[in-house]
Amino acid sequence: MLRPFLLRFDDLVARVEAVLIGLLVLAMTGVTLAQVVARYGFGDPLIWSEEAARYLFVWVTMIGAALAMQQGGHYALDALGRHLPAPMRSVVRFAALLVTAGFLALLLGTGIVEARQAGMQFSATLPMEMDLPYLAIPVGAALMLLHLAVSLLRPSAP
Repeated sequence: MLRPFLLRFDDLVARVEAVLIGLLVLAMTGVTLAQVVARYGFGDPLIWSEEAARYLFVWVTMIGAALAMQQGGHYALDALGRHLPAPMRSVVRFAALLVTAGFLALLLGTGIVEARQAGMQFSATLPMEMDLPYLAIPVGAALMLLHLAVSLLRPSAP
């Protein structure tokens, strides 16, 4: 009963991520276009546009990594696994899953600490605290952990 709910929830989260990535890329493109028009059209560059585009790019990257996790799109070294007997292949895949989950848990924990510390700083050109850009790290790690956990419930899971 819980499995179908989690699978549907995971798919819903992935759809929200895809829409969010599209909106963030649109915003990043708009900021960059505004910078080009301001600099070359009016001779007065926007001092905040490069920083805003950088933070948008970080968010796109972290949410995109989570979406790639859900879709099985991350690069994997499977050359060794293909030459192992089936039982060993499962052990190697499970070990890789544990290492990935451990890394993401570490990234989540340190990302939360870093975001809290960054909240004491202010952006150089934007009227915001720096915790917002830094929150991309723990949010992305949490989303990847969610997708990784739910992938174990999918029929094609190792």
